[in-house]
Amino acid sequence: MRLIATRLAALRHCLWLWPLLPIVVRGDTLVGMNGERFIGTVIEETSTNVVFESELGGRLAFPFATIRELQRTHPAEANQAATPATTDTNALTWKPPGVGHDGSDWVRLKSGEWLRGKLKYVQNKQVEIDSDEMEIQTFKLKNVSQIYTAKPVFTQFEDREPAYGTVVLSNDVVTVLGDEPFSLTRDMLIGITPSGRRTGIRNWSGDAAVGFSLQSGNTHQTTATASLELARRTPATTFMLDYLGNYSVANGVQNANNNRVNTTYDIRLNKDWFLRPEQTEAYQDILANIDYRLSGGVGAGYYIFDRTGLEWTLAAGPSYQYTKFSTVESGQSDSATTPGLLLESKFNIDITERLTFIQSWQSVFTSKESGQYTHHTVTTLEFEVKHHLDLDVSLIWDYLQNPQIRSDGVVPQKSDLYLTVGLGVRF
Repeated sequence: MRLIATRLAALRHCLWLWPLLPIVVRGDTLVGMNGERFIGTVIEETSTNVVFESELGGRLAFPFATIRELQRTHPAEANQAATPATTDTNALTWKPPGVGHDGSDWVRLKSGEWLRGKLKYVQNKQVEIDSDEMEIQTFKLKNVSQIYTAKPVFTQFEDREPAYGTVVLSNDVVTVLGDEPFSLTRDMLIGITPSGRRTGIRNWSGDAAVGFSLQSGNTHQTTATASLELARRTPATTFMLDYLGNYSVANGVQNANNNRVNTTYDIRLNKDWFLRPEQTEAYQDILANIDYRLSGGVGAGYYIFDRTGLEWTLAAGPSYQYTKFSTVESGQSDSATTPGLLLESKFNIDITERLTFIQSWQSVFTSKESGQYTHHTVTTLEFEVKHHLDLDVSLIWDYLQNPQIRSDGVVPQKSDLYLTVGLGVRF
């Protein structure tokens, strides 16, 4: 009786665990001649190409000459995909034969797909790789199960000096194979880049967006917006260059014409704090009576949140500002210089896998002659259309507490609001 009771208890335990057992969702598998592996569905097959719907990259066309192996799922297996079963051991243990000796970096996603190419960086809970087949792709670090670098790279861990060596990231362990090999847990990792203080195009990435609209009839209006972001990363540093421009003409009269260029250089001290030894801005807004405004400063910042899908940083520091006005009233100076205090916030959150909410604001406190208080906010909804193509909807708010009176006696408006829609490309 005791044996029967023991077996019944074990059976109840197994039934309780039944919903937690992994589910195998079988799909077609395509392996390229270069070793990259894609999982999804064969959509169409012609005499020269295979059209494949990849879980990772969407719909792709592969010439037969680039395909090493094509494994199809039998329809009966697909119908049984929702049946609880054990994990597909082959999918978990399969590794491209070129890993470790073909001169390329490799990234494996938790879906079982493999990418071959050049690792650009691991930073801010993101992984970016220039794939042989799919060009530049960016993933959340939580969706990446393995990384293998072909050449030595610079790796930064919390509370350690940068390490140089080939890297193997497997699940929760990061191993650096250098002069003195060591392994640490993934949660201590700050960043990985191909080079540290050295120059190199692989350290650069970017994002550019353009919006344009025309209106005719009772109102003739032309509107154009453009933005550009360039970033150079090392394991513990980030250099950012941002450009934002707006131009609009309605019935032959300009109602927007401004350009803004920002640069920042951040040094990550640990998982919470970063130092900003350099921050500059060049700004022009003819309608706000600003011929140009130059600012420079230093500061420090803190990560309120720094995890996959959620990042929020605050930064502050002293600055110095020079403003050249377009026109002024008689007897007034056409320029102003002043020290200032700069406050900045950047907030990103992934609403869904493809929709991201981004908000940045910058406030500067200066003398009354220079405007007294300046505020710049950009609120963006970024929707990933496909691969490196995004649809951006942004609301931009610029505010100047004390605008300079023009030579004709007109006081510019304090606030400017812009709603922009554009397509963005990551590179």
